[in-house]
Amino acid sequence: MILIQKRSFERAAQRVKSLSERPDDATLLRLYGLYKQARQGDASGRLPITEGMIAVAKYKAWQKCAGLPEGEAMSRYVELVEACLQGESRATDSSNGSAESPIDDFSSAVGRIDDWSGRTVLISGASRGIGRAIALRFAEAGANLVLLGRTMQPGVVPGTLPETAAEVEAKGGEALCAPTDVRDEKAIAQAVEAAMERFGGIDMVVCNAGALFIAPFGETPMKRFDLMHQVNLRATYALCQAALPALRASDGGRILVLSPPISLESKWLDGSLAYTLSKYGMSMLVLGLSGELATDGIAVNAMWPATTIDTAAVRSNEALGGEQMARRSRKPSICADAAFEIASRPTDHSGFFHTDEAVLRQTGVTDLECYAVEPGMSLQPDFYL
Repeated sequence: MILIQKRSFERAAQRVKSLSERPDDATLLRLYGLYKQARQGDASGRLPITEGMIAVAKYKAWQKCAGLPEGEAMSRYVELVEACLQGESRATDSSNGSAESPIDDFSSAVGRIDDWSGRTVLISGASRGIGRAIALRFAEAGANLVLLGRTMQPGVVPGTLPETAAEVEAKGGEALCAPTDVRDEKAIAQAVEAAMERFGGIDMVVCNAGALFIAPFGETPMKRFDLMHQVNLRATYALCQAALPALRASDGGRILVLSPPISLESKWLDGSLAYTLSKYGMSMLVLGLSGELATDGIAVNAMWPATTIDTAAVRSNEALGGEQMARRSRKPSICADAAFEIASRPTDHSGFFHTDEAVLRQTGVTDLECYAVEPGMSLQPDFYL
């Protein structure tokens, strides 16, 4: 069997040279990592820093294949080469007038999760808004949901953990309410422990909880600065750290952080410095963990909405536009569908900063009007984009 695999592998290594167009960087790195794993086994030694960032990226791609047997690495390499060749063929057919649908680079990728039944997803900020929508999307796929939040009783702002749990179970999922102040690492540890006791493991963590206060530097009290950094950056760090042993024990741990792509243009910090620092801190955490946890086979990605989203934070905050802004927004379900797609991709898809819209377009979705709060209204691009 291994002889047949080797022959297929060698043919694929030659056939990939026949591609008329260079694959995207992520695909090239996957090809490189699988090729090296098949040839030499696990990467060893220090990162080749002196050879530049390209060498570092290639080395990390190789590291992500750690533990993969020679035969499996060969098979995955062959499948990826075939996908590249078929994709190029379909693109040629399309350019010749074929009604071929848009190419989906991830729908049949090796390592993709096609069945979430029995897998456990832990979500912070799950009482309402985006967190609730993500919980319901995974519930539809049969996942177990661990719901973190502080709201257990109805109040001024709609949405409670028990209400989300009831909706999760109505859609076919299992739910565990874990009342948690994410500023308290002991409470986070208790929530993780409860998840392990109830479901036996954690396969994914969604860091969605957030605190928002938009004001100029001179008008931002230190208590607001501290709150945003505690809820946004510190809580994300603490939650990922607490769940790390469980994610390592999973057959494919995933972390998704609701944070924006980083831009060093001053316009994104002017007037919102405290908030932006806290969100950029979350984004830096994604970058760091995607590298540090690569050898554990844990994918770490970020997602940010392309437009404003109709949430309680938008509707109740006149500084953000209030009800009028909500009318020009999309429903939280667009974030949920995008989060589900990102989470389902193989764990070597890591270290990326996605927008919800771009993710759905990659899967071939072109009509996003169904996500609009008021179809036909002009949409408000989100902050940082």
